Amino acid sequence: MKLNKIIFPLAAVSMVFASCDDQVMEWREPDKTVTGSDIPMELAEKISKYDFIKNYMAEYHPGVDITLGMGLDNFLDDEAYRQVVLDNFQGVTFGNAMKHQSIVSASGAFNWAKVDQFTALATGLKLHGHNLIWHTQQQQTYMKSLIAPQMIIESDPTNDISNMLSGDNSDFEGNAKGGWGSWGNESESGVTSPGHDSNYCMYLLNPTDASAWNAQCAYTFDNFLEPGTYKIRFYAKATSAAGQLQFQYQNGTTYGSQGGYNTFNIGTDWTLCEYEFELTFDDVNRILLNFGAVGATYYVDDIEFGLKQEVPADPMVNILPAEASDFNDCADGSTGGWGSWGSGKKSAATVADAGKDGSTAVVIENNGDGNAWEAQFAYTFDEPLTKGQPYIIQFEAKSSTPAGQLQFQYQNGTSYGSQGGYHTFDVGTDWMTQEYEFTIAEYDDVNRIILNFGAVGGTYTIDNIKFGPKIETPAGAPVKRASSITYKIKTPEEKKAILLEAMETWIKEAMTHLGDACTSWDVINEPIGDNGRIRGVEGGWMEGDSEPVETTDAGLNLNWANDAGNGHFYWGYYCGMDYAVKAFEYAAKYSPNGAKLFVNEYNLETSPSKLAKLIEFVNYIDNNGAHVDGIGTQMHVSSSITKDKVDAMFKTLASTGKLIRITELDVALGTASPSAEQLQTQSDVYQMILTSYFENVPESQQSAITVWTLSDNAKEHEYWLKDESPNLFDSGYGRKVAYKGVCDAIAGFDVSASFTSHDWSQSASSSK
Repeated sequence: MKLNKIIFPLAAVSMVFASCDDQVMEWREPDKTVTGSDIPMELAEKISKYDFIKNYMAEYHPGVDITLGMGLDNFLDDEAYRQVVLDNFQGVTFGNAMKHQSIVSASGAFNWAKVDQFTALATGLKLHGHNLIWHTQQQQTYMKSLIAPQMIIESDPTNDISNMLSGDNSDFEGNAKGGWGSWGNESESGVTSPGHDSNYCMYLLNPTDASAWNAQCAYTFDNFLEPGTYKIRFYAKATSAAGQLQFQYQNGTTYGSQGGYNTFNIGTDWTLCEYEFELTFDDVNRILLNFGAVGATYYVDDIEFGLKQEVPADPMVNILPAEASDFNDCADGSTGGWGSWGSGKKSAATVADAGKDGSTAVVIENNGDGNAWEAQFAYTFDEPLTKGQPYIIQFEAKSSTPAGQLQFQYQNGTSYGSQGGYHTFDVGTDWMTQEYEFTIAEYDDVNRIILNFGAVGGTYTIDNIKFGPKIETPAGAPVKRASSITYKIKTPEEKKAILLEAMETWIKEAMTHLGDACTSWDVINEPIGDNGRIRGVEGGWMEGDSEPVETTDAGLNLNWANDAGNGHFYWGYYCGMDYAVKAFEYAAKYSPNGAKLFVNEYNLETSPSKLAKLIEFVNYIDNNGAHVDGIGTQMHVSSSITKDKVDAMFKTLASTGKLIRITELDVALGTASPSAEQLQTQSDVYQMILTSYFENVPESQQSAITVWTLSDNAKEHEYWLKDESPNLFDSGYGRKVAYKGVCDAIAGFDVSASFTSHDWSQSASSSK
């Protein structure tokens, strides 16, 4: 006798397990179906009588955990789903919620909010960390910003300072401080690395608080300075947030003719310091940076000093009114006619003293990463712009994140049509002049310009916006622009150091934030390509990835697959095998509970060569200063997988002496509507794999078995194994035949053989 499309609802099953021989199953058309197949009634009844999976594991293999790979949202949002998980599993692995791309924003900030919702539930479930380092689902935007070429802005054709300092007297790139000397207050000075966007800078160490002039650093010119208007400009930072540097000038022999005093407040981040003064003495030949006021170490770089000179005229006729250009005449908080809106916008207002030179500037804040147009800052003109006319927009901006982005566009302010002119500006944490030239070739109704700021979460400060028709230069005349931009590519050594520091920061954050909640981690996921080579290190790229090509194009430093979607970023390409060693070193260093650390890989059961390469990879880590606790084999298999292959894999893995865990087990059938025979085959495969694991992996090396996703419900297979039925539970969370296969494998025998009756009115019993 067969029962078509039968399921035993969870409530009914739970009642049977709880007690009560008098719970009689009412045979009826069920609310939920297993599949479209026929299941023998006797088998269906047996499956319903099985205990929860975790109870069999606790009894027969107490040293091994049965866990589930799942989508965190499913667990948090679906009570029925959550209950099945809690009933059957001892731990969980999140499919995506703990990956680098999910936690790290484009600005480098960490967001654990979703994961914290889980840990706050105190479910008692162990958590396996998946994963720390991978070649995909990394926060690509942030990673690329760290190693992007240095943007160098140079005045063209002249600077506003006729710089009298050069070489080591200015940028210290010769690893020397040139003609600068220092004295006083037992201070010291020298050159150190790195500098401000460069290799070297000058450092000034003042051991104790004193008067500013108690510690001085000075440059003496060969000739007296001629009277006139001078400017000094440099970058500085200090080890104290209360740091102070004081500028002055004097005669270097008599110490007379002093003046020009100006104090710069120097914090712990690089600060651009500029000061303009009028010199009236005719015997001044020395400039000084007094650093005695606050005990700290000061770092100074890129010093420019000389007569002030006029910068080239603007390259456009600025048609923005003053309050919409420099914001100095804006009422408190207003933005001078600029409007802002969008789901990504958090705030926008003018702020006194926020500008580049301490003037008023507009500050706009995007509340998180998104599409550029989800936060917009726009100015609408009364009359449309001229079709065919070249226009230039120029402004100064900085961001709270080195990965900041602003996007320019134009449109019609009423219909929102006639859009175009898209251009992305990369905005870092230092003030930078941005400029873009465009021509409206198609439309005659454009009357709005927009700066979109929704792409990368952060705060953007914008000042001195100029916009208008380009001033055409007469033929033969020199072209004058506000600035020109070049790029300096970081050396391989610099990139490696930057990325290893970022890796350590990320792993430390993950380990310390999760604390004791995680008992084990996939430190490195899928390091071996399908071609048997180590990804990134030996060119083991994903299919479709091209070979690396270094570029300086627009300063993006976008190398080969790092342009690909889904967060491709190959740590090994920049760091070599040190990426693997350091990943395990950092994980062990920062784990607060001695969590077990794994390498995780797929297709090990079908590719002995890949398995051999993975073991070679693990041995390299172990032989170079770090330690791998275990190896995870994913085991996304089809129903055609053979016992010989599975046995061989587990025997080879066991020979390493490492902990071995099955990390992502599912058995695909090639259909979402399997037959009864296919369901039985699937059950047999599950049973065979678990049996092989217990037989071929010594008990001391057995770690955990993770089934990948809970059910055949379509919401769990939107992207993974779409239109499939690979799991232990059907689309309504009812037990499939595979549930029995897993339980029998754990127990080591057919548990249902000891059930006393095929009548539902009889309770289940198991010979445990």
